Amino acid sequence: MDPLTGHGPTQQDRADFEYALGRALADPAVRAALADDTAQAARLRTLARQRTAEILAAAEPEYLAYSRLRGTATDAPGPAAEPGERLSGWFGALALVVPIVMGSAAAVFFLLGAVIGLSGPHAASADVLRTAAWSTVAAAVASALIGLLGLLFSAARQRAVPGEEPQHAQDLSAARTAWRTALLHRGLIPFLLADLRTAEPGR
Repeated sequence: MDPLTGHGPTQQDRADFEYALGRALADPAVRAALADDTAQAARLRTLARQRTAEILAAAEPEYLAYSRLRGTATDAPGPAAEPGERLSGWFGALALVVPIVMGSAAAVFFLLGAVIGLSGPHAASADVLRTAAWSTVAAAVASALIGLLGLLFSAARQRAVPGEEPQHAQDLSAARTAWRTALLHRGLIPFLLADLRTAEPGR
């Protein structure tokens, strides 16, 4: 049970604690007090893991701030589709779907016109079909151009508006760094040095 949040520590919390513990054992002051005693270093590592709650309490404000930010990233519902995103969908349809449908229709008109044009009495109907086919082709080209221009405009507009997620990620990274720094300098290093000062010779 995490003494700061009332929940079990996450795998990332454990990894951060181990990272900070390794840095604390490599701190010049701690290394000088250890005097290259590997057995003593192993004992300190085990002791720090056993007294995690006491050490974490020294960095409680930073951990709570970090935990709150992490909670908002985990619990926040997915963003609803913005009007700009819906508009991009319409432009995408104009640029891709509509031209394909119209192109298929134009091909059918051309084919029918060619078939009907083979019979003399229905030449007028063939001309009508060919005219409809060319009109459909023109509409398909216009739709594709409008869709592509709309997509380009929407992409430029979205790039111009900074998103919230990158800023939240930066805030979360800064809060995590602040917690690990406090854990190292206010929690682990003082704890290790205090134990080394009070340790009996040969302990």
